[in-house]
Parts: sequence; C-alpha cells; structure tokens
Amino acid sequence: MAIAVKNSRSGFSLMELMIVIVIIGILGGVLAPALNNALKRARKGTAKATMSQIKVGITRFQSELGRYPTALKDLIKRPKTGEERVTKKWDGPYIGEEGIEEVPEDPWGNKFHYKVNPQGTKRPYELLSYGPNGKGSPKEEWISVWDE
Repeated sequence: MAIAVKNSRSGFSLMELMIVIVIIGILGGVLAPALNNALKRARKGTAKATMSQIKVGITRFQSELGRYPTALKDLIKRPKTGEERVTKKWDGPYIGEEGIEEVPEDPWGNKFHYKVNPQGTKRPYELLSYGPNGKGSPKEEWISVWDE
C-alpha cells in the first residue's frame, strides 16, 4: 500500500507579493503629499493662533500703559525704561503664564517679527512670522497677525 504524499506549500506567491507592494507604493504616493499639505496647514494655523495670543497681550499692554511695547519681551518682563509711570503700571506677563522666560517662537523655530509703526499708519504695529523658510523668505510666505 502506497501512501500518497501531498506536496502543498502555504504562503504567498511572488506575483501576489508584488501586487501588494505595488498597491502600497501607490497609496504612499497619493497619501504623502496630502499628509504634507495637512502638516503645512496645521503649522500655519499654529502660527496664527500664537500670534493672536500675542496680539491680545499687546492690546492689554497698550490699554494699561498707554503705549505699545517696544519689543515682544516687554510682554513677559517689566520693561527697563526711564519712564517710571510705565514700570509702575506694568502688570504682566501679558502672554503665557507667570514665570515664562521667552516669547514663544513660530512653529518653525523662528522668532516672530514685531515692529511698532509710526503714528498715522494703517496698523499700529507689525507682527508676523516669515514662514517655513525664515527671514529671507518671499512676502508670499509671510503670515501676518492682520491676515484674515
């Protein structure tokens, strides 16, 4: 009596594995740009939210002291000026929490640009992030607190 030995192999064929790899590659090619765009939008939104908080701090500073801060650090540390009136009225920090040491940076690790404009100009000050490419970036990449 002869016993028949069945030669069966379990697993995937080379063709099946190649099809799966091609499908994964196509999905990666489609999803990677979408994920990258979502990350860019999220960072831009974070920059706008941070600048909105700074804007609130600037407004509080201005309403209490009667002038705009000369630098963003004035929002977290009492300014050292010759104006005794200013140093007495300062009731900060105007952004962040007590004990914060530095003004927040934009999502790309750069400092926000802040400058008080001369009186009579459209906006009292500039507050912006230069975007992902930093200070040398073109104006199209800048994110301003005044942008809608």
